Amino acid sequence: MAARLGFKPGMRVWFHDMPQAVREAIAPERTALEEMGCATDGVQGVHLFTSRRDHLERELGALRGLLASNGFCWVSWPEPAGASDLASETVADVAAAHGWEQRDRCAFEGWSGVKLTPRIPTNPAKSAT
Repeated sequence: MAARLGFKPGMRVWFHDMPQAVREAIAPERTALEEMGCATDGVQGVHLFTSRRDHLERELGALRGLLASNGFCWVSWPEPAGASDLASETVADVAAAHGWEQRDRCAFEGWSGVKLTPRIPTNPAKSAT
């Protein structure tokens, strides 16, 4: 599962509120990930588990400035629909408001998820030429 999500050996990662069943599927200790106790500057991979919009907004806002230039963040919320106040449209809206772009989707162990990367601002001067 770690490879499917894009986590590679040696990556500095942070998992926030990861359920035990998902931890067992990802197996960070067997895939040689450098798991951090909290998100710090230069984190390369994040997997955030949440069921609340306010929590998602707070975390995505804080993570954007900590992520390595080649980093990514998975956001997962519980399924089925109605198990939380989040759905894929809500996550996409919150992510876009905080400068993230959706890259991939995944569902596993009762959770839906989207992979986000920081949106790279376009340079209007270059696009005019």
